[in-house]
Amino acid sequence: MEKLTKATFENAVKEGVCLVAIGAPWCPDCRKIEPIIGMLMQEYGAQVKFFAIMADEEEALKDSLNVRRIPTLIFYKNGAEVGERLVEPNSKSLIEEAIKSAINA
Repeated sequence: MEKLTKATFENAVKEGVCLVAIGAPWCPDCRKIEPIIGMLMQEYGAQVKFFAIMADEEEALKDSLNVRRIPTLIFYKNGAEVGERLVEPNSKSLIEEAIKSAINA
């Protein structure tokens, strides 16, 4: 998963469907969803771009996106946020439904 910075964020999400995961290495819930996102990357990698934002390294970007809790997953289609944000998601089916919704948005 490519890491985004404040400098690369807008250009990265401007085309196609993107999942942006905001998290941190020390966050237990973030580590818990990593393998789930890995599986979804294999299944949807042709249709969706997957990105990560490290909350500790990119605090200004996290704040500009109004992210208060991690992990938070945000979905974009052609630069616009689509669907609902997933805050502290805990199941593959929940994340997969949000991906399908973003693809069809």
